[in-house]
Parts: sequence; C-alpha cells; structure tokens
Amino acid sequence: MTPILIPSLKKITYLACGANHVLALNEKGKVFSWGSGQQNQLGRRIVERNKLHGLQPREFGIRKKVVSIGCGSYHSFAIAATGSVYSWGLNSFGATAIREGAGDDEAAIVHPTIVESLTNKDIVQLCGGSHHSMGRTADGKCLVWGRLDGFQSGLKVDTLADDSVIKDERGRPRILIQPTQIPGINAKDIAAASDHSLVIDADGKAWSWGFSATYQTGQGTQDDIEVATIIDNTAVRGKQLNWAGAGGQFSVFTCPATE
Repeated sequence: MTPILIPSLKKITYLACGANHVLALNEKGKVFSWGSGQQNQLGRRIVERNKLHGLQPREFGIRKKVVSIGCGSYHSFAIAATGSVYSWGLNSFGATAIREGAGDDEAAIVHPTIVESLTNKDIVQLCGGSHHSMGRTADGKCLVWGRLDGFQSGLKVDTLADDSVIKDERGRPRILIQPTQIPGINAKDIAAASDHSLVIDADGKAWSWGFSATYQTGQGTQDDIEVATIIDNTAVRGKQLNWAGAGGQFSVFTCPATE
C-alpha cells in the first residue's frame, strides 16, 4: 500500500518498467529483473510451479557491462558498453527487432539476444509499447519497428520496402521488422506507451503519432495520427521541452522551470 525499500537492490542508477515487469541497472552495469515472466520478459527462466520466484529481483545472463536499459509492455532491452543491443520477451509483432517467430501469436525471445539489425547503429536509448519499439541513436536518429497496423510506426506504411515488413494472410503490412528511421527528426528523447509514441527533438519541440482515442498524442483529436507530427498548441508553443513520458492512455512533457 505504501512505498517500501527493496533491500536486495543497491546503488541502482536507472529503472525501466513494462506492463508488469521491472528492470534495474546498478552502477557496475549489472541488470536485475522482477515481475511477470510469462512472456520471457525477465530474461531468466521462471518455472510455472515457482512463479513467485519472479517477484524477487535477480541478476540474469548478460555478461557484458550494461550502460542503458529499456522496456516495452512485454519485452525488454539492454545496451552494452560495447554498443551491442540485447532484446528479449514477447515477439509476436517483432517488437524485439528480431525476425525469429515474428508474426506467430506465441513468439518470444527466451534469453537476452543480440539484435543484429541494431548493430553499429550507436543506439543510446530504447523503449517500447505493447507491440512496437523505438530507438534513438547518438546522432539523433529515431528508429521504429514492430507492429504498424495501428499507426504505431509513425511512417507512411505504403512507402516501406517489402523486405522490411511482414504481411498478414491478406497481404497487408502488419509488422515492420527492420528498424527504420523516421525522417526529419533530430531526436533528443523518446517515449512510447501502449500504441502511441513521443519524441522531443533538438529544438525542444514535441512530435507524436499513433492511437489517440483519449487524446494521448496531444494533437487535440481522437483520430489516430498516422505519421510523426509536431505538436503545436498553446500549452507547448514557445516552450523548450526536454523530456517526454508516456503512460497507457496519457503523456507527459517537461521543460525548464521559469520564474
């Protein structure tokens, strides 16, 4: 009912949360996980008869020093000091950026696995929603992948190369399996929730796209936003935004305090 100290976790520098799991990174670059492991999002095997073991924070098998972590709802990411990106968890819509099993209902990446399609991209930040994900590079590129049939990608679907998408049985693009850059954005911060996404660019402006039924895109409409679009209203106009956060059906921005 009230916040309580987790005594087994010490010198934690960063936390990332999914729908029902948490990752913690300590100052030595070790990653701990706890919560639900039913989609393999904990990066460690949870035996069904001992599910409560998943509620205890435990380190798991990434042997490299980790410098950054991120979560989608049911999948997870880690960036090693070497620059390698690891992902694991639910992969039914390719949210891990690994092609294996993508498109199958029960697909999952069981253990932290290097993401070849993000190798040598200089990824510095990762996040995800229910079935889509985003990455930011050191030089400001915003990459997207995963589910795209609900405008999760922020890209014009009919412009995507055939070899970068997985189609459904009717031949309609359903999954963007190849991490793809959103043009025209110099990203400084990214955030994603269930089915919408946010970016703060180098000019302090906010961009959004995706599901908007509860106005979570900040675009002032309940209509879904197909492509990445700058938010331009009186609340943010003239503000130098510096951070974005996304919940299931809402969003938050921050800017430096003014007198």
